[in-house]
Amino acid sequence: MRALFPHRLYTQRLFCRRCQQVTEHGIFAREQYSTLGGMESHIPLLCSCDTCQTLFVAFSHEFVFCRTGQVNNEYTKVFGVNRIAPGNWLYFKGSQKPGIVKSVFQGPQKEIINISYDGGPEQKVECAKIVIRSEEAPGGYRLLPAQSAHTLMGDPVYHSIRNQFGVAVGLVRDGDKDKLAVLLKDNTLVFISLPEISQNFPNDRLVEMVRVKLAQVFPEEMGHIALDAGQGIIYLNGSVRNLSVKRALVSCINSLPHVRGCVDFTKVQQNGIVTDAQIERSILTLLESPSSRLFDYRLKVANGRVDVYASCNEKYFSNDLENRIMEMPGVQDLNCFITRLPEDALENELLCRQIETDLALNSLLQRCCIKVSYSKKKFLLEGFVRTAIQKQIAYLATMKKARTTGVENRLRQI
Repeated sequence: MRALFPHRLYTQRLFCRRCQQVTEHGIFAREQYSTLGGMESHIPLLCSCDTCQTLFVAFSHEFVFCRTGQVNNEYTKVFGVNRIAPGNWLYFKGSQKPGIVKSVFQGPQKEIINISYDGGPEQKVECAKIVIRSEEAPGGYRLLPAQSAHTLMGDPVYHSIRNQFGVAVGLVRDGDKDKLAVLLKDNTLVFISLPEISQNFPNDRLVEMVRVKLAQVFPEEMGHIALDAGQGIIYLNGSVRNLSVKRALVSCINSLPHVRGCVDFTKVQQNGIVTDAQIERSILTLLESPSSRLFDYRLKVANGRVDVYASCNEKYFSNDLENRIMEMPGVQDLNCFITRLPEDALENELLCRQIETDLALNSLLQRCCIKVSYSKKKFLLEGFVRTAIQKQIAYLATMKKARTTGVENRLRQI
């Protein structure tokens, strides 16, 4: 399986079931993702122990990516450890539960906090003033064991019973129970059983539940796919008609209850040989069609994998292009990177339309499709012509209108 996840994203300390300790793990993905701005959910990640190379699959939504500094109702500040502000959830060591801070007042010797529990009336709490110069977890902690079911790998945690801080280092199967693995500050490794509602379904029951749902939604595909399960994860194998069906299957499985995520190993069926050049021509035909509102587009096709880069007026954006490409024969994977520009950011729109009209009416440019846009301080010609002479005519006619502004000629000859 390691060969199917070629891109190492970063390294994280996680619990290894073979080493029986917390070790450095490489986190690998099937695509080259960046975790700096967070990741979409349900992206499968392969975790490999750097010591013994033991592998296990987890998903992007089970990790913490760039959550440091965020404050929301899932993370609780601990008095004496965190800086406190109104709106924070706050926990006093030894209390039964956290409350929400309504206001904070700093006195010369004391700190006065007005706090509400369960939406009840405000309670005034007077505490000795504590100066906090640095925070290990500015966004707060998950409170354990109460929040064990919601804790992500890499989350800073506070174990209220043990009065210890630590970090979540894994989700493991221990006997017949799924547990959260936590490494405390004193290097104690703790395993906390997840609540019954968070326990993974038995593999056979999970497979049967998914099979029944897919048979209802995708009856034509069931004869070509196979399902397997492990620790709440569905592994999907076989072949599908096109990329659109492939993604719809994964989306359907990920939406089902009790499914941690789906690892998709299906292939798009090849009815005959479809070359990258044929795929590229088909996509360019879509991009150059009069109904397409995209401009400044670039295309990369390699082994059926398609990357499209383009810009678009925000009010004209739609997923129609992506959906149509996914249904094309031979397309194995697709990434669309569409930059949506607000209308007030577009320049020379009127002049672009005038130039397009003049070119369309030019008797020397019949049976051509020429689009004009203004991008990166120059006019851009895109579309197709029939001859090299037509390409030059279009360029010179645009230069005459553009005057001192540069013109980039991307017209292709067919």
